[in-house]
Amino acid sequence: MNSLKKRIFKNLQSTYCQIRPSKIDGVGVFAVREIPEKTKLFTGYVPQPSARFKLSELKQLPAAVLKLLAGFLVLENDGTIEIPQGGFEGLDMSFYLNHSKTPNVKITSGGEAFITLRKIKKGEELTIDYQKFDNITKDHKFFD
Repeated sequence: MNSLKKRIFKNLQSTYCQIRPSKIDGVGVFAVREIPEKTKLFTGYVPQPSARFKLSELKQLPAAVLKLLAGFLVLENDGTIEIPQGGFEGLDMSFYLNHSKTPNVKITSGGEAFITLRKIKKGEELTIDYQKFDNITKDHKFFD
């Protein structure tokens, strides 16, 4: 087996999730098999180059795109959002984690990995506490 096939095979062995309709909001991430506690998720994603934008730089975008930005990306403390080069065409599965005040997944302090907080059952939705890494609250909006 060549090296590319080996990497792909390794990623397939660590596949735990799929995206499907969620009762929480729109779509979500669900376990396709049991996931042990402290498992690192979404390891097959290849990061893309990105750029930081001030909100004022984005106001001319179509309303539907602005809604996607507000729903999927993080507003940083400096009032910017980081957008991957591929925009919404290249998002990894972690972007579809829904919010919960009692999450079963957390993001590491450096933001480079998602880790399960406990064992997750097959079919269970994976959730994260948005307030742990996003500066947006229900009362704040990206674009007024």
